[in-house]
Amino acid sequence: MRALEFLVNALTRVNAPLLVACRGLTVALVAAIAVVVCAGVFWRYVLNDALAWSEETAKFLMVWLVFVAAPVALARGGHASIDALPAALPPRVAQALYVLIYALVLCFLAVLVDQGWGFALNARVQTTPTTGVSMMYVFASMPAGGVLMALVSLELLARALVGIADPSRGVHLTEHEQAGFSPE
Repeated sequence: MRALEFLVNALTRVNAPLLVACRGLTVALVAAIAVVVCAGVFWRYVLNDALAWSEETAKFLMVWLVFVAAPVALARGGHASIDALPAALPPRVAQALYVLIYALVLCFLAVLVDQGWGFALNARVQTTPTTGVSMMYVFASMPAGGVLMALVSLELLARALVGIADPSRGVHLTEHEQAGFSPE
């Protein structure tokens, strides 16, 4: 049990600043997308001279946004889930269910990181049509986001394992901030 508690504490110390960075980067990406889209609309409809790169750039920023924001949503319990089943189960059984869920999530993320890295490596010779940027940088969002989500999932898995022995310290339905994640 001490080893699991040490793991939870270590992962919390690693994840907390990473999640703060992800939140900041999410805000920056949303702002960048808004600026690029507004500039594209302004140039097209006001100046009557479309920017060739605005749609492509906004699209690729959106891909990065998805994979940067996903760990924050996972930490907050913001992904789609069915809360009725764990809520209906005894607390220790609910924590065991969370162990299974986060183990499956980690398996999925391992495939995402592996395949995403393969896509990124294969795409390093391809360039985007209008900006000429290597597609590797776009596809690199998959393994990067997968690793960040895996760190969060590993912490939640460890918390659920601790929660089997003491449900008050485990993963809670939509109150992941009780599991060490701040609501900001």
